[in-house]
Amino acid sequence: MTDPAAAPAPPRRIVLVAGPSGSGKGVMTQRSGLPLVPLDEFYRDGDDEALPQRFGIVDWDDPASWNVGAALEALTALAHDGRADIPEYSISRSRRTGTRRLEVDEERVIVAEGIFAAELIAPLRAAGLLADALVVDRPAPLVFSLRLARDLSQSRKPPLTLVRRGWGLARDQRGDVARWRAAGMRCVGLREGTAHLRALADTARAEARAQSPARSVGVPEAAPGPASGGTGPAVLTIAAVCFLREGPSGLELFAVRKRGTDAFMQVGGKLEPGEDAREAAVREVIEELDVVLEEEGLELLGEFEAPAANEAETIVRASVFLAPSDSLPRDVEVFAELEEGRWFPLGADDAPGVQLAPLMTDHIVPRLRSLLG
Repeated sequence: MTDPAAAPAPPRRIVLVAGPSGSGKGVMTQRSGLPLVPLDEFYRDGDDEALPQRFGIVDWDDPASWNVGAALEALTALAHDGRADIPEYSISRSRRTGTRRLEVDEERVIVAEGIFAAELIAPLRAAGLLADALVVDRPAPLVFSLRLARDLSQSRKPPLTLVRRGWGLARDQRGDVARWRAAGMRCVGLREGTAHLRALADTARAEARAQSPARSVGVPEAAPGPASGGTGPAVLTIAAVCFLREGPSGLELFAVRKRGTDAFMQVGGKLEPGEDAREAAVREVIEELDVVLEEEGLELLGEFEAPAANEAETIVRASVFLAPSDSLPRDVEVFAELEEGRWFPLGADDAPGVQLAPLMTDHIVPRLRSLLG
């Protein structure tokens, strides 16, 4: 019999990020903390006679100015081996100046960002390596200003060339975003995109831990819990939903308390057989609040593990989602096994006289504060 521990790990997956030059694609990725492959590094050298022309200069916004084959080869190596040689390209000199070795260690999600990211959707999907495809969509005047300031500070091209190119890109921006969307990419803002990348990373890490024969989540773990005769804690797989609103002193987070218990937690519960986390989240919100959400409207906040609030010797393994703003009516009521619902100020350090579930205090509130400032 094959030793499960010796089975090869599944390949890492790639998130493609596109958007107008200067829209903040790199900033978003840096904030997520994930390994980054800047696709601009795969431009062709400026003396290549086959380069396309526009405005009397090389059209660096045409995919023909870019080496899609080399980019795909590097991303495939990173996904399977965790390392690859990435070109170092000088925008100001319009040529490759060197090579660097990129190693992604234990990370299971890699971001590849650039204006040509959509060119990689089909081959990465076919190879089973595509995690998601996002477009950073921000107002054209803002993007123009940010791009010009960046390019001037880095002396990328002569100032007049930068201005002329910038106006052309601003005029094209709406059409470019529409083209990226048509290619299968989803529009996000800077903050939303950062949160989504972090959530994808958390999910991938949780999956990797689940597949590992030896894991640690802050307490000793045994695969069979007490219910099956084991000595380690039981594990409950749940889905939970966060609701936010603007309160008198800032953002507030909704939490509920079950009948006969003391701890407040997010709306949610255990997954039923054959049910995925999003389906469970929607079902639980209907049962507990009589509110209907759309699955596609739920944004994954993260995959977390924490001691259960109401079950001894038990760990909850939670997929936590953020609901769209104003999803709950101001006079929301609780149903089923719930006894009370309450809004808590997100910025408060504590809730005097109130017990909050470890999942809420250890993971959900810190993550929301980090994302929302």
